[in-house]
Amino acid sequence: MVFDKTKPANTTKLRNVGEVIRPNWDAIEAGEATFKPQALNLADRDDAGLASNPTAIAHTIILYSKQDGDSKPQAYAIDPDSIITKLTGGSLTDASPGKYVMPNGLTFIWGSAAATTAWLEKTFALSGFANNCFHISGNAIGSTEAIGYEFVSKTKFKVKGSSGTPTFYYFAIGN
Repeated sequence: MVFDKTKPANTTKLRNVGEVIRPNWDAIEAGEATFKPQALNLADRDDAGLASNPTAIAHTIILYSKQDGDSKPQAYAIDPDSIITKLTGGSLTDASPGKYVMPNGLTFIWGSAAATTAWLEKTFALSGFANNCFHISGNAIGSTEAIGYEFVSKTKFKVKGSSGTPTFYYFAIGN
């Protein structure tokens, strides 16, 4: 069964709709590859010859896909205010130290290191942030020691323990 978007035609009489549209319902139920409704069209919009970004519609979020700079299809959403959000294409390391870069550039970095009672300068894991570090926090591992943090740059921070030489976890947010 093949989906036919021309059926029923604008001139089809109501009494004939059941017979005319039945093959399309069968194609939809069977998951036939020829059924590609515009409202759910996640086919690459650039290849289909459609606009790169659809026009926003009031009270509606539209999901669509288009090619990124590497010609790979990526999923996007556009809201009623014409704000486009990329939903795919981020990168993640799941180890420690680790880093997650969201498609919009927001970046999370985490890791662990040792501290002392004096301020020590540390380098963020995995090359730090491309632009800015907004926040860093963390806690001592296996102790109740207080840990202090201070920004230095997009690639470095300072850390200080309240006593001893605690090992600590850190978590930083930037872009």
